[in-house]
Amino acid sequence: MRIIILQGMPNRGKTSTLGLVWSVLTINGGISTNRQPLGGDPNDFSDIVIINNQRVAFYTMGDYSNYLANAIHDYANQGCDVLVCALSIDNAKVRANNAINQFNNTRRDKTIESVHLTEQQANDIDAQWILNLV
Repeated sequence: MRIIILQGMPNRGKTSTLGLVWSVLTINGGISTNRQPLGGDPNDFSDIVIINNQRVAFYTMGDYSNYLANAIHDYANQGCDVLVCALSIDNAKVRANNAINQFNNTRRDKTIESVHLTEQQANDIDAQWILNLV
């Protein structure tokens, strides 16, 4: 399994960006197998999307190291080809990083809005980067 990680400080748009990626895949023929809400944030979700003979898992609740580590192992056991996940970097996240490092992984620091870049533009940039890797 390959892991694509969008990492950054909390509340910077990681979940919104992964939601964009999920939407693009499902609009373009991907089949959502069981999208479920996660935790207390109504935007956090998990799912496996089947597209182009690949099982692409999503896990957006990157604030909690143990939950993310468990999800990584669960998706690997389910035979997923790719996991796209968020990772908050406000502290060490030791278990999550140990789990991530057991797999081929690619990390991207979340692009953040600026004077010259809106939040939506930043999210679109990161979503396109992820889509290019899936």
